Amino acid sequence: MDNEVPIPLSATPSPAPHPANCWAAGPADFARLQAGAVVSRLADLSVLQAEGPDAVSFLQTQSTADIAAMSSASWQLGGYCTAKGRLLAIFQAWRWQSGVRLLLQADLAEATLRRLSTYVLRAKVRLSDVSASWVALGICGAGSAQALLRTGVNVPDEPWQCREIEADERVARLPCGSSCPERLLLLVPAARLDTWLRRLPLVAQVDPGVWWWSQVDAAIPAVFAATRELFVPQSLNLEVLGGVSFRKGCYPGQEVVARSQYLGKLRRRMGLAHTAQLGPAADVFHSGESDPVGRIVMAAQCADGGWDLLYECPTELAEYGSLHAGGRDAPALTLRALPYRIFDPTR
Repeated sequence: MDNEVPIPLSATPSPAPHPANCWAAGPADFARLQAGAVVSRLADLSVLQAEGPDAVSFLQTQSTADIAAMSSASWQLGGYCTAKGRLLAIFQAWRWQSGVRLLLQADLAEATLRRLSTYVLRAKVRLSDVSASWVALGICGAGSAQALLRTGVNVPDEPWQCREIEADERVARLPCGSSCPERLLLLVPAARLDTWLRRLPLVAQVDPGVWWWSQVDAAIPAVFAATRELFVPQSLNLEVLGGVSFRKGCYPGQEVVARSQYLGKLRRRMGLAHTAQLGPAADVFHSGESDPVGRIVMAAQCADGGWDLLYECPTELAEYGSLHAGGRDAPALTLRALPYRIFDPTR
């Protein structure tokens, strides 16, 4: 591996012939992952910032998550909804100084910032897009934590926790799936990217498709411009992942989200599956239904050349017949167990 030419993470990745919620990486990159820790620059993520005396209380009234309960060690999953409870974005949040930062898909950053700004009114909070100043690095594979420890960075022991490194940098541990034993996120200033890459000489640099495959494997969903307003939080398992609080105050869509939870109307869920080939559409089809029954949430090519994917559809349809991703003639999905259990957090 010492003689391999690294992928320049500072360069803009070449566009892939797939939708924004699908990624592909080559066999060589997966071979590097099987050999140990790998790192990818996640250029399709943006950072929004809320600062000021009312930053926390403002986001508390806008998010499905309990922002006020976050500590400096929290790495919080959450959602931003319409008044009808449909997800406009899914983010990961952390505290910094007097405010909060949100990590979300880049194709949603502008629309999310604009919509949040309309609700500021008299609140003492300043919202801004600081993506140009920060770089997100995804580090995954066996030995990821040890690789950072060699640089003097202590990694959190538990998922959804973070630690400050220096100059407001953060390292977070994220949940894993069955096929990738460690997943870490590193947020560093853009000006220090090259410095950080020099600090990680034994970590192979790979296409970001490898990181997003690990995200699919861990069944951690994302919302994109193409899937904006399609899902309620529970249909993407957000409440069992800790991204929805049922004990906090109101937020956009709160009444719909709570009613769905307490009245037991959660008929749709996100599942994990594998297929040899994706069809060209974004829909999920069932062998016994004439119309599409669901949607591909996100998909990533895996080591065998097939695709691992997250899909959303009525739960009962996974119990009989077959599901097909992207087309009726696509191969039947091989359904996989989620890496976490589905439960009711209100009980």
